[in-house]
Amino acid sequence: MEIRFLGPLGKVTGSCTWMRDEARGWNFLIDCGMQQGEMSAAQWNACDWPFNPCELQFVVLTHAHIDHCGLLPMLYQRGFSGTVYCPRETRELATALLKDAARLSGLYRPQEVDRINWHEHKAGPLLGGYHPVARDLFLRYFRTGHVLGAVSVVVCWGDKEAGQRRIAFSGDLGPGREDHEYLPFLRHRMWVGACHYAVVESTYGATLRLPEQQCPEHRRQQLRRLLERALQQDGTLLIPAFALGRTQDVLFDLHWIVAESPERYGAIDFYLDAPTASRLHPMMLEALARTESNGKHQKVRPLWLGKQMFRWFGLDDTDPLHIQRVLDLCAMALTDKSQGSYSGTATGNHLARAWRPLFSHVSNRALALKTSRKRASVVVASAGSCEGGPAATWAQQVLRSERGVLAFAGYCSADTVGGQLLELGALPASERRRHAGLLVWPQGGSLAYREVKAGIEALQGYSAHADQAGLLAWLFEHRAGAVAPLAEQVFIQHGGDHQRRALAEAISHCAAEHQLEVGVCLPCDPQQWFDLEPSGSDAQRQQQALELNAQIAALQSQLTQLGAGAQAGSATALLSTVG
Repeated sequence: MEIRFLGPLGKVTGSCTWMRDEARGWNFLIDCGMQQGEMSAAQWNACDWPFNPCELQFVVLTHAHIDHCGLLPMLYQRGFSGTVYCPRETRELATALLKDAARLSGLYRPQEVDRINWHEHKAGPLLGGYHPVARDLFLRYFRTGHVLGAVSVVVCWGDKEAGQRRIAFSGDLGPGREDHEYLPFLRHRMWVGACHYAVVESTYGATLRLPEQQCPEHRRQQLRRLLERALQQDGTLLIPAFALGRTQDVLFDLHWIVAESPERYGAIDFYLDAPTASRLHPMMLEALARTESNGKHQKVRPLWLGKQMFRWFGLDDTDPLHIQRVLDLCAMALTDKSQGSYSGTATGNHLARAWRPLFSHVSNRALALKTSRKRASVVVASAGSCEGGPAATWAQQVLRSERGVLAFAGYCSADTVGGQLLELGALPASERRRHAGLLVWPQGGSLAYREVKAGIEALQGYSAHADQAGLLAWLFEHRAGAVAPLAEQVFIQHGGDHQRRALAEAISHCAAEHQLEVGVCLPCDPQQWFDLEPSGSDAQRQQQALELNAQIAALQSQLTQLGAGAQAGSATALLSTVG
């Protein structure tokens, strides 16, 4: 078996890894994602692949985000006729997101999404079970806690009884660990067990979050302050948010704040103007209700719904009535308040008893825009970077008002409208009036920087990605006073080079601290194959190359930390140690 990292190398989006074993006739991909916001996006999304899609047997999909699944229709367009393996929740969410992406990207037509041959394994437990896809070739899935349906994938090949080999793909890892989940809805990420190799993402490989950034109350306090401002000024709080994950977390927190003080916030109108998110909500609610039995331990557990939901509402996750109560609370947070009736019960704590649907789902945007000018309002709108969609329309109204606030709940790259606004938000109003810049929305409309009168905020604590500590926790299991590495060799992808180098250094440090031997490699050449079954002199050469890559990565990280004056004098001495 050999592996080739096509993307993303030194980038965040466009996940795609090629695996093959020519002797056994295996040929498949892990993910096939679109690049978004990268300088190389146009070239990558042209799908000039080094493989022949007709020869691929299947694709394994880790989750539904477009940067992991966005080019699947193009595979079928170019002759692929195989299967896409993933949990059914990923299938349903990805189908909806891909049809939106078809309209936005123009790469394929929405009806082409229906050609995808999705498949969820039915035999045995979905999570942790061995699922055969060919003779002596198996897939195993483990929840990541990133979004609903998101999984790490372990590819196992060879006879189980005679030296089977394993490689784990992290997918995107969420921030929640068991009994320390701080985002709503989702259960913690899972440990995948010992493997020979691991491929890990590094989106936040250089980031160590502060405790308050992992505290639900700190996250909600930011929103609470903005609600108070909207009340005092009869203004509008606009929160652009991505349709899958971020929108639902923001809705949940707003319901929480209002449930704490229903009378205080009764004068605020709440609007959800996110058509894609609204289409996803029924699928998400169905997913949260899904359970799975593990025959080995004779236990039944929710597949995706987190235990924190029961803790937060004072409910018992073993009581069927309490389980249904939590699902009802989830539904109230995601459902249009005009749809159905909800009566309070005495089950749960004071939050559960005061919880009510808040949001009107916008069907007439012009009317909602007009009405919001007259009363204190909160609007959650797509898209998260404010480049297009409903958020762009709302922003052009809200930004012109001194009574408005635009609060971003997620990362925006610098060249997007959201990125420009966050930079502008750091300036006092007097300096904005001196600025000659211009906001231009791709779908039409512009606004001079000096005309922006609204407040601009960045909300912390909503990232659905693990930070460096979380990535290390996935790679090194701490249990019963001992530390065990997930794999003997780690490949780092899916992050900027600074993030990858920082994570490589942290992995090496952690391994040395616990006297473990873990090789680290930062693939940089998308044409390079890595042999996962080395033998004899080939094995020695490959191991030396991997170790050399790890040393180079560590030295490069040291170089970036040197002052500009010290770099020239130190570079030669540092690099000479590699030989």
